[in-house]
Amino acid sequence: MRRGRKVALLTALFVGTFMALLDMSVVNVSLPAIQLGLAAQLTQVQWVVDAYTLGLSAFMLNSGSLGDRLGRKRLFLSGVAAFTLASVGCATAPTAGVLIGGRLAQGIAAAAVTPGSLSLLTQIYRDPAGRARIIGAWGTCGSLAVVAGPVLGGVITDRLGWPAIFLLNVPLGVIVVVAGWWTIPESADPQHAGADLAGQVLGVVWLGALTYAVIDAGRRGWISLPVLALLVVAAAVLCAFVLVERRSAAAMLPVHLFSDRAFAVVNVASFVLGFGAYGVFYLQSLYLQQVQGASAIAAGLKFLPYTLAIATCSVLAGRVTARYGPRPPLLAGYTLIGTGLLAMLALTPRSSYLLVAVVFAVLGAGMGASITPTNAAAMGAVGRERSGIAAATVNATRQTGAALGIALLGSMLTARAGAVLTARLSAAGVPDPTSTMLAKAVVANHGHPDQPLGGLSPATVQRWFAESFITGLHLSLLVAAVATFAAVLLVAALFGTRHAGPPNVATPPTWTGWQPRGT
Repeated sequence: MRRGRKVALLTALFVGTFMALLDMSVVNVSLPAIQLGLAAQLTQVQWVVDAYTLGLSAFMLNSGSLGDRLGRKRLFLSGVAAFTLASVGCATAPTAGVLIGGRLAQGIAAAAVTPGSLSLLTQIYRDPAGRARIIGAWGTCGSLAVVAGPVLGGVITDRLGWPAIFLLNVPLGVIVVVAGWWTIPESADPQHAGADLAGQVLGVVWLGALTYAVIDAGRRGWISLPVLALLVVAAAVLCAFVLVERRSAAAMLPVHLFSDRAFAVVNVASFVLGFGAYGVFYLQSLYLQQVQGASAIAAGLKFLPYTLAIATCSVLAGRVTARYGPRPPLLAGYTLIGTGLLAMLALTPRSSYLLVAVVFAVLGAGMGASITPTNAAAMGAVGRERSGIAAATVNATRQTGAALGIALLGSMLTARAGAVLTARLSAAGVPDPTSTMLAKAVVANHGHPDQPLGGLSPATVQRWFAESFITGLHLSLLVAAVATFAAVLLVAALFGTRHAGPPNVATPPTWTGWQPRGT
């Protein structure tokens, strides 16, 4: 395959992935401008972000199965085209409701793009060593998209207005569709991916109910009746889904795949990666902005050590995985994440940026070292004919873990910060239950009370808020660290070297659909 064609193919797959993951975070810093421009309510603004997460999580498993059945190239390019059109709809939305609908459509389309690109890379690179290296580069691309989102979103919104963050996807989408149509080889294995309508519907309802419950818990609380009802529905539908898939002759997600120890362990690890590292990434942003007072753009720039560490270690992890298999970088990566989470316990409201940068670099190195072997192990644990559902499963577990991590760790931080601040206010002479109500208001307004607090100065309230925030942050970090080190022990105990069989490093990558010519 000629070099120019190979470059065009990888450009299509990498840019498509970058688009889909960039829109997970690029909108966040534009929310104030969106609220002002569309005269939106606060709850509507929150759903501009959450609708994307809901669509992405609910339809990811379905997209993997459909790609295996109908054609992986066809589904990937259809997803990119739909994502591009939905982006135009978002940019031209006249109301907040239309924008939320566009974001939901974007998320559903992205569910076909992200796992679709990983599945196609697995088909194109048949050699395990070459596949591991290219998955390392793919992981770097995806991680950089998530981290770069706040910076790009802030700059574009300030210079061009919030609709431009969506219009950016139009030229990128055109490039992906044109380059992909020309270079990506088609592949499908319909005999291994049946038309499981019941499984498809139950899968969407299960993941949709779970994701909605996790999102709503951040607003209503985990013990509110609507959230508990949704969790019960999600659990019941999950049970029905498993029963249907076990009895189906053409299951969307063959449950027996999880009887393979390697596949099961790596998906648990992927969930923990989303819960711990991705969940804490959200808290890191809050720390920089709400405690240290950084602007959204400045906070994004302060993530540069984090970004560079991810990019460097993702590539290195791909090379190590290609040579020694996924187990060594899995252990090293998750151990680094746990170490980075514990190192963050040293952060205070007045920590120097040098300390912040070092801690971020350690955590970023762990993420970079973990993403590649996690994806490579999942794809290598099943046959290539099921690459679509394997890619969708490992991405769905990580996405579900991230949603749960953001909601649960964020709720823990808020509850702990509120309790500590209530105690400080009570000690200052504010009677109960007034102290509790005022503490909740201060936490909800990021240290800025919406009413005077007696004789307390704003500077005093802000300082107490920062100290309370750090106390809550430390609790969330400990929970994330314990979960991450549990994943390390799980991988060490159950993901043996026999699951990682040494790859054939002497065989060059084979490009499906063409005979290699000098490559």
